[in-house]
Amino acid sequence: MELERIATNTYDFENVRRNRYVYVDKTGLLYPLVNGSIGNQFFLSRPRRFGKSLLISTIQKLFEGRRDLFEGLAIGLLPWDWGQIYPVLRLDLSTCSGETVHEVEASVEVALQRESERLGVPLRDAEALRDRFRLLVEDLAATSPAGQIVLLIDEYDKPLTRWVGTPEVAPFQAFLKSFYSIVKLTESKQRFCLMTGVSKFSKVSVFSDLNNLTDLTMSPYATKLLGYTHDEVRANFPGRLAALAESLGTGVDAAFDRLVGAYDGYCFDRAMVPVFNPVSLGSALRDLQLSSYWFETGTPGWLMSYAKKEPMQVDSCFLDESDLGTFEPARPSMPSVLFQTGYLTIKNAWDQGMGSTYELGFPNLEVAAGFNRWLANAYTCDDVGKTSSWAFMCRRAVSEGDVESFMESLQSFFSSIGYDLTDRLSEQAYQCVVVAILRFIGVHLNAEVRTSRGRIDMVIGSAGHVFVIELKVASGDRAGEAAARDAIAQIRERGHADPYRASGDEVVLLGVAFDCETHNVGAWLCEPL
Repeated sequence: MELERIATNTYDFENVRRNRYVYVDKTGLLYPLVNGSIGNQFFLSRPRRFGKSLLISTIQKLFEGRRDLFEGLAIGLLPWDWGQIYPVLRLDLSTCSGETVHEVEASVEVALQRESERLGVPLRDAEALRDRFRLLVEDLAATSPAGQIVLLIDEYDKPLTRWVGTPEVAPFQAFLKSFYSIVKLTESKQRFCLMTGVSKFSKVSVFSDLNNLTDLTMSPYATKLLGYTHDEVRANFPGRLAALAESLGTGVDAAFDRLVGAYDGYCFDRAMVPVFNPVSLGSALRDLQLSSYWFETGTPGWLMSYAKKEPMQVDSCFLDESDLGTFEPARPSMPSVLFQTGYLTIKNAWDQGMGSTYELGFPNLEVAAGFNRWLANAYTCDDVGKTSSWAFMCRRAVSEGDVESFMESLQSFFSSIGYDLTDRLSEQAYQCVVVAILRFIGVHLNAEVRTSRGRIDMVIGSAGHVFVIELKVASGDRAGEAAARDAIAQIRERGHADPYRASGDEVVLLGVAFDCETHNVGAWLCEPL
């Protein structure tokens, strides 16, 4: 069977179609958006490397009347007026960043100038860049028989993302707010508008003036618009799936299941329809092997820096609908940030009156492993990836049920963490760090395990042994055995170990007290069940 042609780094629709790369047909899903039946100005947030630029390029060619590129696609069977052509102003801000607002403004002006030259309409002089933007929209509309243009803005948030979570974000935020106000001011000149980005900032920020945009981020219309469903993968890549199965030494269904575990699981609305990350899936099918692709290419540096400053336990993350879709750039909410950037996704949803509450979690193995690997390396002064002696001791201790050696390894780990991190840690943050590092070195554990009487901080299991762990943070005398004893008492009082009584394994209750003065394990106690 001939293998399908795959392009993982091509975001130009014409290039994909001309070179006969696989194009997973999304034009049928796109039709209700572009035909005006549900509005004409939209915003869509998705993680990086999820196909936003290819979507923008597809819409551009559609409104430019390039019927030849859409032969055989779903929209070719729908009543689309190919004779109605619009000027398409497409601003790609993916490269528009800088150390100062002046540098950012200059790079945005270059993008505007490039588009004015491509479209053959001069960029007129004006004192402010936002006015040059407005004039360009008006002048382009004047060249259109319909008196309107199509406005596409890709990676709208890139100019300020590197400053998220810092006081320095304010002037960049103010610049973009002023610049994007033109989108609303020129609404009557737009037949269609779409802005895409990774994040949506709160109403008091960049979007405060853009209440004319319909947010598609968690809309049923966009659930499957980006990313690939299971049916789409099987229908579009049969040759690659067969070749991958042969490479893995298994059947096609088993190979597909491994792809699901590694790269699937992203859900963007309460229907929880899972989709694959297209870049990771395409890379695996291209290379005919399972590896980590997206985390290395889709991880902004500012996010990892902020995640290190604000450790968070991702095993138990619940968020109201009103808090999930937006955040304030200067004071970002880590759950919202991690959802929008693709590190967490919707795992469950509950109706709460007029809104919903969502449970978040890692979408797949690729993201979970990559996230914990990065955090583990970031938390330690040394490179944990080089397999330090404490990591080996920890794995062996767990496999042998040796609590004392396990705790010695944990103390060794925290001795390698920088003071600037541990000086700020809360009980939950200590738990987050412990979970990330243990998972990274290959210790099987469950965190925030639900019971009928609360949650267990951590359960570590191996063949024949189970550690039921409760963590406490204290200082001075309270960081000694008293805090550890309180942790053991809590496990017993709440019956946290009861579900493991019938397992046949040796069950140990482990209370761990972290000392916020020494920034390490202050004391620990263990008792048999």
